[in-house]
Parts: sequence; structure tokens; C-alpha cells
Amino acid sequence: MVVNRFRVTWYRPMLLRSGLPTNSELCYFGANRIGVADVKKRAFVSWLGIFVAGFVCGVVFSAWKLDKYGAPESVSGPGMREKSTVSDVRSRIAGLEKMLAVNPNNAEALVQLGNDYFDTGNYEKAVEIYQRSLAVDPRNPDVITDMGVAYRKMGKSKEAADAFRKALEVDPDHSLALFNLGIVLRDDLKDYPAALKAWEAFLQKAGDSPHAVMVRPWVKQLREKAGSAPTQTGTAEK
Repeated sequence: MVVNRFRVTWYRPMLLRSGLPTNSELCYFGANRIGVADVKKRAFVSWLGIFVAGFVCGVVFSAWKLDKYGAPESVSGPGMREKSTVSDVRSRIAGLEKMLAVNPNNAEALVQLGNDYFDTGNYEKAVEIYQRSLAVDPRNPDVITDMGVAYRKMGKSKEAADAFRKALEVDPDHSLALFNLGIVLRDDLKDYPAALKAWEAFLQKAGDSPHAVMVRPWVKQLREKAGSAPTQTGTAEK
């Protein structure tokens, strides 16, 4: 699955951009469980109550709104809102380009500009801007990771893997670089032992994050493919 920007089913995963949240904890059921019949009964009653209350509130609010404001005007659909968002990004790109014409070594502006080009699908330009940013601040693992994601979007899997490894040289604990490296190694370069190693290292750092929940079955599959028994670390993660 590739992380401003971070997406559990069996499909070809996207790489993750550095801006995505990675520390959200999952909610687990407690040890004291109730029977299935009780669950169904309580769930039905709860949803029925919510539905009735929501329906009544909706009718009352609609009547009040019509009485106070009259009939609503037509609103823009999702397509128009998306177009507006793209327009905003392009306007910001123009502003950042002007800013960088005056101060070309503004690292923060370069990072934002690279992110904006990425978000508009111009990955080649995003890589170019990321490289300019790294010329100013070469030890920014987030930018290196995002550049790796852009390389993969361009179909340059080897360059993507190299970027993730470089990010890990700067910050060995960069979990997104490990996550992304495993995906590229497994899905693109077919280097299953290296992908397994990257994801095992990722699981040591990811705790119970949602991405760790995704990676555990992938690690299990790779171990079965390699015919290896679970390591002590893998056993502890179950």
C-alpha cells in the first residue's frame, strides 16, 4: 500500500508518504466477552434506536431550516470540490515558485513545493524539487522517503529502493522507509528475503499501529515461502 499524504485487504499496496499518521492505536475487545446472541440483540436495539432518533431529528431540522431559510440552493458536487482543491494546489505552486525565485535555498518551501507537485501527479518534477531540497538539507529522511515514493510512481523501483535505504542510513528507525522498502522489494524487485528482513525490522518499531497489523500476515507469508520458522521477535508480536 505507498506515505502527506498514508491506505486491510489483499491487494497491491500503495507506498506511504511521510505525512501520514503512523501511531494510531487499534481498539481491541477486552477479555470479558458476551455471547453472539446477546451481541446481535444489543446491536439491533441500538441501531434501531439510533435510526429512529436520527429520522425524527432530521425531519424536525429540515422543517425548521425550510421555514427559516426557504428551499436550499443547489450545491457543487464532489467533482467541483475536487477541481477547486487542485486549483488551490496549483495556486500555491505558483506562489512557492515566486518565493523560491527570490530565496532558492528555502528548504521548507522546497519541501512543500515538492509535495504539491507530487499531489498533482507530476512525480518527475516532485523528484527534481526534492533533490533541490536535499541539496540544502541532505539529512532529511522524510524528504528522501517521499522522493522514493515518487520514484516508484514513475516506475523506477530500483531508485525507489535506493532512496528508502538512504533514508534508513540517515535514520535507522524511520518506520515508513522500512515499510516502503519491503513493498518495493517484494512486489517490484522480487527480493523476498530482503523484503522479509525489512518488514521484520519494521515490526520491531511499529508496535500495534495499523500498518503493523497489515504487515504481520505479509511477514508470515514470506516466512512460509522461505520455509523458515518464526523468530523469537515474530513470536512475541503475535
